Amino acid sequence: MAENCRISIMCARSIPQPLERNGFIKMLNINELKDFFSSRNIVSVSRGDLSLVNCVAKCYQESLPPYFTVGDVFDYCFRVLIKNYRNEYCLKNLIARNIFLSRHGGGGATMFNEFRVGGNKADCVIVNGLASCYEIKTDYDNLGRLSTQIESYLKIFDKVNVVASDKYLDSIVHAVPDEVGVIRVSKGGGLKAVRPAKQIVTPIDTEVLIRSLRKSEYIALVEDLGGVIPEVGNTQIFRACCNLLGEFDSDKVRRSFRRVIKKSRPVNREFLYSLPSSLVGAGIESDLSVNSKVRLIENLKLTLSKEALCISQYLKGSSMS
Repeated sequence: MAENCRISIMCARSIPQPLERNGFIKMLNINELKDFFSSRNIVSVSRGDLSLVNCVAKCYQESLPPYFTVGDVFDYCFRVLIKNYRNEYCLKNLIARNIFLSRHGGGGATMFNEFRVGGNKADCVIVNGLASCYEIKTDYDNLGRLSTQIESYLKIFDKVNVVASDKYLDSIVHAVPDEVGVIRVSKGGGLKAVRPAKQIVTPIDTEVLIRSLRKSEYIALVEDLGGVIPEVGNTQIFRACCNLLGEFDSDKVRRSFRRVIKKSRPVNREFLYSLPSSLVGAGIESDLSVNSKVRLIENLKLTLSKEALCISQYLKGSSMS
């Protein structure tokens, strides 16, 4: 790089320089690159702040073409992570891209992450004809809590899956019940069911379910089932709704849960399809306004060049305010 290339202190600290190893450029500390896909950076890009994009592009400029878009930088970095550091975001994005959009892209299907179930949080949930849970185990996790997590998820979801790569695959297959699906993540980022999930037929645990929902959602659930919400105080409404849910057939509660959650937690498919493939997971997790989503898409399409990487004013002038 040119000696007069200016890099901010923040970038210099968080984005290490690459090394050439067997013809492939890698980060010295690949763990740092996960911050590139953080919600904070996505918000920054939507506001036109491309400073971190600039710094990462500088690190990988030898692997980029002469001209590239902001979205190309994200896609390239995602490929680096898939090959070298398949963290939780990588697997969430694969599920969002390869399962949600590919198999459930139409209709009223929805996907959301970090759904609390008892004392646990389901990593990914996809709701369409069924409510399916995906628990992620990266190579950097351990399986200590897997049994209690699965036990919770089986109480409310129609299907439960565990997603992992080869390191834990055999252990997971033998550790979880037969009805739990096991999905293998290949070295190239493909997803393949080693054991398909079976539909859960045991009665849904209505108390666990209602404790997983927002107040507006469990009220809507009772109303969807035809129940009448009693006129009681806020401190009593939860218990009243819980008692009412217990009176309904389990299959009806499951169907109503799917209807209600698809309405209360929808996704913007047009927005997701407009994103680079590396950012579908980030798009699902984002809490951006409509205008911010528009600006994000526009900024991701901005064309950058190697020649201008060291001219900070170029990026400021190209981004939107």
